[in-house]
Amino acid sequence: MSSASPEPLQPEAAPPRWLLPTLSVGLTLLFFHRAVFSANVFFLRDVQQVYVPLWEYWRERVLGGEFPQWYPFDGLGQPYVGMVVSGAFHPAQALSLVLPGAQGLKWLMLLCFPVAFLGMSALGRRLGWGLGAALLAAVSYTFSGYLVSITNNTLYLLAAVTVPWVFWALEGFLRAPTVGRGLGVSVLLGLVLLAGDVQGYAVCLGGALLWSVSRPASGGMPRALLGMLGVGAVSVLLCAVQILPTLAGLGEVRASNQPLEQAMVWSVHPLRLVELLLGPLFAGESGERVQVAISAWLLATSKTELWADSLYLGAPALALAGVAVTRVRGPRAALLLAAALGVVLLALGKHTPLYRWVFDWVPPWRTFRYPEKLMTFVTFAVCLAAGVGWERLEHAPDVRRLVGRGLLGLGGLVLAVGGAEWLGHVFSEGLLSGMWMGPPWPEAQRRIGEHFVRGCGLAGGSLLALGGILGAVRSAGARAGLVGVVGFGGMLLANGGIYKVGEPELFDEPTPFVLRIQEELREQGGPPPRVYRLMGRYYTPRPLPLPTIEETNALVMGASLMPLVPALFGLESSSAFMPAVSRRVADVQAETISWVRHTAGLFHTRYFVLSTESSEVTAHLVAEPLRVLDRLDAFGLWLVEDPNALPRVYLSHPRCVAGPREALRRLGSVQAPREVVVECVEPLPEPPLEAPRGEVTAARFAPERVEVEVRARGGEVLVLNDAYYGGWTASVDGEPVPILPANGAVRAVAVPPGEHQVVFRYRTPGLALGAGVSLGTLLVLLGVDGVLRRRLTPGAGRKGPRAAPG
Repeated sequence: MSSASPEPLQPEAAPPRWLLPTLSVGLTLLFFHRAVFSANVFFLRDVQQVYVPLWEYWRERVLGGEFPQWYPFDGLGQPYVGMVVSGAFHPAQALSLVLPGAQGLKWLMLLCFPVAFLGMSALGRRLGWGLGAALLAAVSYTFSGYLVSITNNTLYLLAAVTVPWVFWALEGFLRAPTVGRGLGVSVLLGLVLLAGDVQGYAVCLGGALLWSVSRPASGGMPRALLGMLGVGAVSVLLCAVQILPTLAGLGEVRASNQPLEQAMVWSVHPLRLVELLLGPLFAGESGERVQVAISAWLLATSKTELWADSLYLGAPALALAGVAVTRVRGPRAALLLAAALGVVLLALGKHTPLYRWVFDWVPPWRTFRYPEKLMTFVTFAVCLAAGVGWERLEHAPDVRRLVGRGLLGLGGLVLAVGGAEWLGHVFSEGLLSGMWMGPPWPEAQRRIGEHFVRGCGLAGGSLLALGGILGAVRSAGARAGLVGVVGFGGMLLANGGIYKVGEPELFDEPTPFVLRIQEELREQGGPPPRVYRLMGRYYTPRPLPLPTIEETNALVMGASLMPLVPALFGLESSSAFMPAVSRRVADVQAETISWVRHTAGLFHTRYFVLSTESSEVTAHLVAEPLRVLDRLDAFGLWLVEDPNALPRVYLSHPRCVAGPREALRRLGSVQAPREVVVECVEPLPEPPLEAPRGEVTAARFAPERVEVEVRARGGEVLVLNDAYYGGWTASVDGEPVPILPANGAVRAVAVPPGEHQVVFRYRTPGLALGAGVSLGTLLVLLGVDGVLRRRLTPGAGRKGPRAAPG
C-alpha cells in the first residue's frame, strides 16, 4: 500500500475507568498548586466581602441547632433565604460544617474543578466521542479563563460546574426516558438555582429545551420536548423551598427595581473577545492606576476592575470549534448555533441592542444583572463545539490532515501578527488608539502590547502544535494525549496566574476599626450599634504591607469594613449591599450626605467609615455632632462616631402619615427620640412633644426573635430599628398586634400604658409551603420510579425456584 492510501479507521479502545478521574484530580492539583500546597486561601472580592461571612453565619446557626432565616448584618436586616445568593439549601454548604471559614471555601472551590472536568468528559463520552474529544472539551472548560476567574465568586462557580452534568443527564433522559432519569435532570438543574444563580438557571433551562428539540430522542422531537417541559416543571417544584420565599419578598426588595444601566455595568466589551484566543490582555492589579484606566476609559465598565480577568479558551478549542461550525448541517444544528450566538450577543450587554430589548420586553429578566456572567454558557458552547470538531476530524482522516496544514499556516500568521505588534505596536497604539474615551494612557498601551505579544506567541505555538498533531500523528490515542497536553499547557500558561490566594489572616484578625469599636462597646449591653461604610476611594499604602497589591487591597477593604466584613466580628452594618435589602431602606439611604449627617443615627447607626480622598465632602460630613474616633491615614480612612445615635429599641410618640413617600418627606424634621413617623393603618394618639415617655426595661435579641419589656406611659409606639419586612409578626402580652412601618424603613407597634412584653417573630414567607412541595415532589417521584423499576424488572416480586433437596 502506498503512502498516499487512506488511513484505516480502527475502533478506539475504551480508556481505563481510572484515567479521567485521575486526570481531573491531578490536573487540578497542578493548576492550583499555589492554593493546594499552602495554607493560603482565595480572598478576592466577593469571597472576602460576601461568601465567607454568609457561609460562616449559616455554619454557626446550623451548628447551634437552628436554620438561619433572617440575616441581621446588612442593610438593617433582610431575609437569609430570600436573598438567593446565600445558597441556603445547596448541599455544598455542608462542607462548612467540617471546614470553617475561608479554608472551607477554598477546598470547596478546588473541588469544583474536578467536578467540572468529570462532567464535561462524561457528557462527551455519552455523546459517543472518543477520548481525544472528551479530554479536549474537559480541559478547555475546566481551566478556562472564565471559570478560573470566578474563584472570586463562589455561587457562580458552583453553578458553572453543574452545567455539563445537567446536559449529561439530559442526554441520557432523551435516549431512554424514565422517571428516575428525568428526576436526575431536575435535581441537577435545581442545583444551579440553589447555588444562587437565578439567571444561570433560566439560561440553562432554556438551553435544555433547545437541546431537547435538536437531539435525536426516543419517541421523536414532540415527545422529547414534552418530557423536557415536564423535567423543567419538576425542577421548579424541587426548588420551591427557595423559589417561594424569594417570590414572597420580590415586591419589597431593591433589586427588582434596578435600572438598565445598573444591570449592564459589567458587559463584555467586544475587544475582550480577542482574549478567547490570546489570553488575558486587559487584566491587572485591582485598583492600580493603569487598571482603572483600562477598565473605565477603554473598556467602559464604570468600574475599577474587570468582572473576569480572563476569557481565554485557547487556540485548539477555538480552531476545532470553527471546524464544527463550518460543518453545521440541518435546521436543528443551526438552531443550537443561533442560540449560542444569541448568548454571545447578550453577554456583550450594553455594546449591542439585544440585552436592552430583552430587558424591556421580558420583565422577569429585569431582576438579573451583569451580562458578563453569561460567559459560563459561551464557554460551555465553545468547548462543546470543540469536541464535536475533533470528533469529526477523527472520522475524516483526509480532512484532518488538510485542517492540520491549514492550522500550521494560521499559526504562522498569528506569530507574524505578534511580531508586528512587537516591532510596530499595530494593536496597542494603532487599532486601540481611537477606542479610548479620552487620550490613550501610554503605560496602559505598553502593558496591553506586552500581553498581546505573549498571547500571539502562545496562540501561534498552540496552533502549530495542533496542526502537527493532526497532520503527522497516526495513532488516535497519541493524538488524544498530545492535544490534552497542548490544551492544558496553554491553559496553565495563560490562566495559571489569574487566581489569587493570600494569607488566611485577612479573614481572621480584627481590623483596627473593629478593635476600636469593640473597645468602645465593651461596657455596653445589648446589640452593638451599626456601622455604615460610605463608598469612596481608598489609598494603597507604599511600601506594600503584604506581599502583593491584591492582598494589600483586601487588607484595606477589610479595614474599611466593606460590605459584610463587619459580620465576621459580630458587628452589624446598615450599608445596603445584598440583593434582598429592603427597598424602603434603599430609599432612606438614597441621599448619602443627608443620610450620614441627619438620618443614619435614627436607625441605630453610630459608626461611619469615611474616605478622606474627597476632603471637601469629608469636612462637610464630619461636623457636630459627628466626631472622628480613629484614623488610618495610610489607607485614607476615618472612623467617625455619632454619639447621638438612637438605641435599637425605644418608646416614642407617633406622628401618623399616609405612606412611605410622606414618611420620607417628614423624616428630616422629626425630633427624635421623642417622636417617630409612623404609617398608621388606623389613627393613633399623637401626644404632644413634651409629653412624658416610658422606657424599655429589658431586651433580648436573636435573629428571628426579639423580646422587649417596656413600661409605657400611654400614647406611645415601640420602635424596633430593624428593617420593615414581610414575615415579621408581633404580639403584646401574647396578643397579636400589627407591625407598622416607622421612619419609612423600620418597625413599630402601638403599646398601651403599663408594663408589657412585646415579642417580634420572623418566619420566612413561603418557606414551610416550599419545603413541603419540594420534599413531597422528591418523595413521590422516587416512589413512582421505584414502582416502575420493580414492574419492569424481569422476575421482580417472584421468588426463584426452590433448590432441590440434597
